[in-house]
Amino acid sequence: MNWSDFGERNKRLNPLWSLGAGMNLGELQPYKEMIALSVLLQVYYLELESNERRAREDLVELTWISLERFNIAKFGTAESVERMVDGLLWSGNGGDFEAFYYDDAARQMAVQKYKYFTVDEDATRSSWEETGKTVYRLSEYAMELIFMSHEIIDEFQISIKLLEIQMHIKHGRVTRAMQDVNELISRVRKMIQQQQEYRNALRRNPKHMFSEYGTARHERLEEIHQQFAEERKHFDNIHRSLARLANDEKDVIDFNELRQLSERVELSRRVHDELAGVVLSIFETETNLRLNYPELFWGAAGFNFRTNVWEEWVKAEGLPDGDSLETLVSGLFTPNQDFIYPLAWAWEEQDVGFLPEEYLDEPEEAMGEEPAVYIPKSIPWPEVKSLWYPVFAELAVQGTFTFAAESFSEEEQKRWAETPDAVDLWIQFFHADIIVQEHAADADSGADEPQKLIRQLMADYPGLESLRGKRLRTSIRKIPTVSVSWPGLEMSPYTITIVEN
Repeated sequence: MNWSDFGERNKRLNPLWSLGAGMNLGELQPYKEMIALSVLLQVYYLELESNERRAREDLVELTWISLERFNIAKFGTAESVERMVDGLLWSGNGGDFEAFYYDDAARQMAVQKYKYFTVDEDATRSSWEETGKTVYRLSEYAMELIFMSHEIIDEFQISIKLLEIQMHIKHGRVTRAMQDVNELISRVRKMIQQQQEYRNALRRNPKHMFSEYGTARHERLEEIHQQFAEERKHFDNIHRSLARLANDEKDVIDFNELRQLSERVELSRRVHDELAGVVLSIFETETNLRLNYPELFWGAAGFNFRTNVWEEWVKAEGLPDGDSLETLVSGLFTPNQDFIYPLAWAWEEQDVGFLPEEYLDEPEEAMGEEPAVYIPKSIPWPEVKSLWYPVFAELAVQGTFTFAAESFSEEEQKRWAETPDAVDLWIQFFHADIIVQEHAADADSGADEPQKLIRQLMADYPGLESLRGKRLRTSIRKIPTVSVSWPGLEMSPYTITIVEN
């Protein structure tokens, strides 16, 4: 086990484990963790909107909103709600929260200090002038809890993520903004891939338009257009915030980091534009199919196994167990069990019972002619050996050979492309280690084609005798390289090597 990151994992989870701990909330006690998380989330969204209603009195009001939402307001009292808020703002001794974690570098237990809320100095400065109240914001530890909960949501709204990035830039948190931009780019690219898969499925079968996913997309058309408009506005605000940050904090912010963040934001905008293009092209395709090809959606008359059984029943609902599949398809591929004749008789009936009419009128002498002898296709060993000899010759000298363009002349490349039997032997060598026989007499026992090739090469070329007893192994070259691509042939760059026993 890798213990080097255990302490960091411990420190990330401590605020989660301690959330709501040590509070005595009376009848609200069973729900304290859920209520605490709901308050953190509400403050999180208030921060995204730059709403400064985050004083202690506001947190009390947010707690009551959560209780009403969860239908447990009847269990709450003014005292228990205020105790909940105070338990989020401060620990029991009025200071930071504390928890143990294992410091791997020091190899001993250490104490971690953290808070869920810190003072929002910018907002508090203006608030004191008007109301004299302290405004709070989420600490980095509380933000980490929010981000951890986001990670389990696949379809986190893009517009909310853009607001997060804008908030980080506003507060000068360039590194956090960079991480969020990279995460957003990955998420949008995943959505592009999903949309493209749906578009390809729609082209193969227009009936996917009426699937649950296609219907939901059609109903959300106006919502999607509105989301794209909001995203353009958010990107404009992000660029303005970046320009303002570069202007106002030029002595504090690393300009190189700011430039990289600006480039990533621009890349994110282009990826969003690509997503918008894919989505709108799908709607265009759906509209075109509905208007110009309505016959594609007409139901086919009759009943067939593929549509009515396999696609609409088996693929959609599945089968109760594995034996059900055998019961389903056995009638398609096996004879009925109560058939009067054995299966061999049935095949014989097919062979001799349906002769063409022209053969029925011929005399028995003509029908008694010997059938043509079938000669199976064999490997053209002379041509194959001439192509493989340079491979084994270099293997005997160098200990290795790689099938690459630079290893053969243009004439040899043409011959390899015209001899698929020679190419196929590379794949057979790749499947397992090949041990060259110690003695020539033993080679007769090798019935597979690689052993036959080696036996014939060593018989024709005595210079290859040094390979006897060697173990040959074939692999695909691991270093980045282009696959072998010649006219009429494309394959991976195989390397055959002599390995020590």
